Parts: sequence; C-alpha cells; structure tokens
Amino acid sequence: MKNLKDLTVLKYKLSQCAQKVYDDWFQNEEGYDEMVGYGGICHLIADEMVSILYDNDIDCTTISSDHEVHVYVVCKLEEGVFKVDIPYSLYETGCGYTWKKIDKVSFNEDFIYIDQLSYDSNDFEKEYCEDL
Repeated sequence: MKNLKDLTVLKYKLSQCAQKVYDDWFQNEEGYDEMVGYGGICHLIADEMVSILYDNDIDCTTISSDHEVHVYVVCKLEEGVFKVDIPYSLYETGCGYTWKKIDKVSFNEDFIYIDQLSYDSNDFEKEYCEDL
C-alpha cells in the first residue's frame, strides 16, 4: 500500500492533468460547452486524477457531494483515507449545475488539496466503496 509521500509527489502530475481538462473546456459567450452543457468540469478533473493515481498503484475512487454539487477523489494510503481535491472556486464560478469558466487559470501543485478523512485505511472500503 502506498503512503502520503507517494501521493504528494504526484501533485504536479495531478495539477497538469487538471490543466488539460480546463484547457479543453470551451464555453461560448452564454457559457455553453458541447461536452458538459452549462455544467462544470470537476467530474472530468476527478476522473483524470483517478487515472493518474491508479497508474501509480494508489487505491482511489471519485465521490459526488450533493451538498456542494462537486466531485472529488478519495484514496486509501498507509496513514488512512485522504480526500484529494481541487476546489472548484479556483477555476469556475457558479452553483448547482450552472458554471462559468474563470479565464486564464494556470494550475499548479498548490491547487491540489489533500485532507485526511480517517486514520484507519480500512475506512476506505467501509465508508467510500459500498459497491466493492
């Protein structure tokens, strides 16, 4: 099982995959995008982050928060369960299912927030992977 250090060394790669998703997001003057409509891109960013984490042997999954209408990543490490997220307020404005791109955002490692949710790695399966 990987540890927190293994995760933190991936912050640059995670920020760059988010940059690519952001750069591929083309809204017209009304805020409409052919791929996501008027919605945001947090789910696309989370999916790309999961791909990178999987490629680096880190167990993880995406979580949809109805409270914020936001998608982020939760991963299992030696030290416990961690949330990995890029706050949407750094690259988009809006709420619910209507979002507008903030122009000229440059993602970097500081955009990657890592928060410990549990000190028990077993909570990953118990709390975040009901379908496993």
